[in-house]
Amino acid sequence: MEAIGATTAFIYFLHLYTDILKPEVKERLAPEKYMPFTLIEKEQLTADTSRFRFRVNRPRFDSDQEKLVDEIIASGSWALDVKDHMVQTYRTYTPVHYWVSDKVDEKTGAREGYVDIVVKRYPHGSLSRFLHDTRVGDQVEMRGPLLTWPYKPNQYKHVYMIAGGTGIAPMYQLVDRVLNDPNDTSTKLSLLYGSQSEQDIIYKHQLDKLASEHPDRFEIVYLVDRPPFSGTATKVGNPSKQNIEKFTSRFDETNDIVLVCGPDAMLASVCGSRPINAGQGPLGGVLKELGFSTNVFKF
Repeated sequence: MEAIGATTAFIYFLHLYTDILKPEVKERLAPEKYMPFTLIEKEQLTADTSRFRFRVNRPRFDSDQEKLVDEIIASGSWALDVKDHMVQTYRTYTPVHYWVSDKVDEKTGAREGYVDIVVKRYPHGSLSRFLHDTRVGDQVEMRGPLLTWPYKPNQYKHVYMIAGGTGIAPMYQLVDRVLNDPNDTSTKLSLLYGSQSEQDIIYKHQLDKLASEHPDRFEIVYLVDRPPFSGTATKVGNPSKQNIEKFTSRFDETNDIVLVCGPDAMLASVCGSRPINAGQGPLGGVLKELGFSTNVFKF
């Protein structure tokens, strides 16, 4: 009887304080290798852009893998490599949202969560077509998180963001991080966001909500190629020299930074192209014409 009691107590200990008796937790973020993740939700945002939500699990007890994930995410802007396993190619996407529950599923020993990425479908973009053809319940291989831009709370006095189309993703991730971090209290954020039309502005409701909640810290200028408007603060225009000069008129090179993300043509026009391989490449475009030489980062 004593042996049975000891065995029962040991099994109870294993169940309560370890995951040895649980099945392996899959669909975990892994910076160093691709893992399959299940698509659990798909939402169309514009005529050619959708939000894809993938399930992410986290073990009840964090391992070194989870600690590394936390360290990378806490270090700044981060992204995921998403692979098309059909042709063995990949593309890097910045999640707009990542969440994991504190509640543990006692059957699996995992805390369930999700990660959202926003993808525009391009006629000749193999990865974007692959994702848009993916159905809820299908699995896609991803690797990450991967640090794309290091950032610390209150590192800059003012962050100027120039975005176009789905280039809003890293900007939204940063805005959400800064404004919801109780330790990041002094950073001001300004966003110049260009789209084809008002209907093509991605995450406009969420952006407007953040701006209304933090009017002293976050301001937005929407630019579109064409009307009509619905009465919101949007104007026809593009990231021209005149508009960018006005937008960055308060820029202080000792305390501020300009972030740029968007289609290749916009990037080339605003700040010069970014090389396919690692590196920023030389500064060019409108920002160079305006006298910028440092404190510019291209996503």
